[in-house]
Amino acid sequence: MKMKRKLLSLVSVLTILLGAFWVTKIVKADQVTNYTNTASITKSDGTALSNDPSKAVNYWEPLSFSNSITFPDEVSIKAGDTLTIKLPEQLQFTTALTFDVMHTNGQLAGKATTDPNTGEVTVTFTDIFEKLPNDKAMTLNFNAQLNHNNISIPGVVNFNYNNVAYSSYVKDKDITPISPDVNKVGYQDKSNPGLIHWKVLINNKQGAIDNLTLTDVVGEDQEIVKDSLVAARLQYIAGDDVDSLDEAASRPYAEDFSKNVTYQTNDLGLTTGFTYTIPGSSNNAIFISYTTRLTSSQSAGKDVSNTIAISGNNINYSNQTGYARIESAYGRASSRVKRQAETTTVTETTTSSSSETTTSEATTETSSTTNNNSTTTETATSTTGASTTQTKTTASQTNVPTTTNITTTSKQVTKQKAKFVLPSTGEQAGLLLTTVGLVIVAVAGVYFYRTRR
Repeated sequence: MKMKRKLLSLVSVLTILLGAFWVTKIVKADQVTNYTNTASITKSDGTALSNDPSKAVNYWEPLSFSNSITFPDEVSIKAGDTLTIKLPEQLQFTTALTFDVMHTNGQLAGKATTDPNTGEVTVTFTDIFEKLPNDKAMTLNFNAQLNHNNISIPGVVNFNYNNVAYSSYVKDKDITPISPDVNKVGYQDKSNPGLIHWKVLINNKQGAIDNLTLTDVVGEDQEIVKDSLVAARLQYIAGDDVDSLDEAASRPYAEDFSKNVTYQTNDLGLTTGFTYTIPGSSNNAIFISYTTRLTSSQSAGKDVSNTIAISGNNINYSNQTGYARIESAYGRASSRVKRQAETTTVTETTTSSSSETTTSEATTETSSTTNNNSTTTETATSTTGASTTQTKTTASQTNVPTTTNITTTSKQVTKQKAKFVLPSTGEQAGLLLTTVGLVIVAVAGVYFYRTRR
């Protein structure tokens, strides 16, 4: 029993230490709030907003936002940290967009998303600002639209964005009579920017048309979502023309022919159009609604098109092309690596070499009486500190001292390279925790083994 209590106590202590280690290692994502934003809002054509009615903003006109954001060097931005910008209540995003914020070095700096429900754009950062923490900057460019539920028009609309007051005159919704033959409009989905919704109204005056044939062809980079198609002859009501697409959508059907159309496909097998003929004479207005899916990315502000044509025995051929604006956004970021102070190491090496050499020239004497040549040569060598060589002879002697001092100086400059450190996140704790766990198991095993013995 005592052994079990000891073992239980040991495990408890180690568990507490392990829990503390876990808490200290996990890094929590933060909301970045310390920054400076220089922002501007203009009309879609780049002109400034004005409360002058002659420079009014149209009911459906998008407004262009430009944000230039800088961060102090002392602000640390880690992978997973976020920055959020909120629109004023008088404005709204028309669709949910996700776009990349690219760094000037070609790497991804963050992912940005617009939320039409909250009116917020949120950037989630990568670790790029950990690697390059100095002179951090970012730009965000996107479009927004007037929130018609929160403003009174026509008239002047006032709002604040980034602590700057804006004032703009906004026109009322355009009331344009529908073409007597055909009318078509399109708009981007609020939640999924890759979807475009199209609505068509034909024969709103409820005139009698014999053998009405309609042909619909979508523009490039689109395909029809077949399950979304609604095609119907509306109930005829004498003296009550169909005055709008909204009225067409709400009027009861006389016939739903959605399942009877004939689809056309392109070379890639994508559904890009359909056709249908109403036999005999019909005085019903026709309402068509369906969705297309974008098959490639679109540039900001680009319109996609959709054309429908009608013909009949007693009417002239007529067609109508509708357009839908594709909203888009983009961002850029820049920063640089923290500059390291240069370290200069100067190494001076001095080498002194002193050498003294004494040389004695040998002299040869010749005696004429004996006709014998006598040559005496004496050589002595001594070295002190440096090297000295002395040569002596019995005749004349020459001493030549030579001293050489050599000084060598070298400078070595050492520059420390910047070290790139990956961000510390909760995932990095995994390897260390595994190691600690193995050590705990080993210690517990040894302790248990010794206790039993």
